[in-house]
Amino acid sequence: MVESIIFDLGRVLINWEPKKYMEKVFDMRTTKFLLENVFNTEDWNLMDKGIIDENALWEKKLKMFPKYKNEILHMKNKVFELLTPITENVEILYKLKENYRLYILSNFSQNAFKYIYEKYDFFKLFDGLVISSHVKSIKPEEKIYQILIKTYNLNPSKCLYIDDKLENINTGKRLSFKVIHLKKPKLLKSEIKKYL
Repeated sequence: MVESIIFDLGRVLINWEPKKYMEKVFDMRTTKFLLENVFNTEDWNLMDKGIIDENALWEKKLKMFPKYKNEILHMKNKVFELLTPITENVEILYKLKENYRLYILSNFSQNAFKYIYEKYDFFKLFDGLVISSHVKSIKPEEKIYQILIKTYNLNPSKCLYIDDKLENINTGKRLSFKVIHLKKPKLLKSEIKKYL
């Protein structure tokens, strides 16, 4: 029995593919460098956790890697534009809303989340949300899940939780959520049908 559905954002409802974008505009070496030294870093996690803000992150990277100044500035100016709705998945929300309570549990920096929240109407469909930078905790830390459960008085065994990252799904499982590990965004509709 599912009463509530909890969605991650990136690669579930919102496109987030900086690697694909960089492969189009930079050579392979530059793309690899930026992934390893900007995007897939502890600093990025600290930004998502709300410990540092976007400007601090980009300033730090510009100081650390002056050789890549132009490329880093390019990505700094581009990242918000890469955050676009996955249209076919967002459309599913409108039908689900008729029968279920909908929530968001997502790792997101403050300014990036503010940008998409103000730009896209579908956020009005949600009954609640917990964003990592707002609560100073990121998935897969158990704390952020507990904040969601307590804030909205959820019974995990009656919740379906959807995320693209296995480590996040594993925490959800430990807390007794029903889970969907969404390996590709286009599979959302068929995966949800298995539970509802």
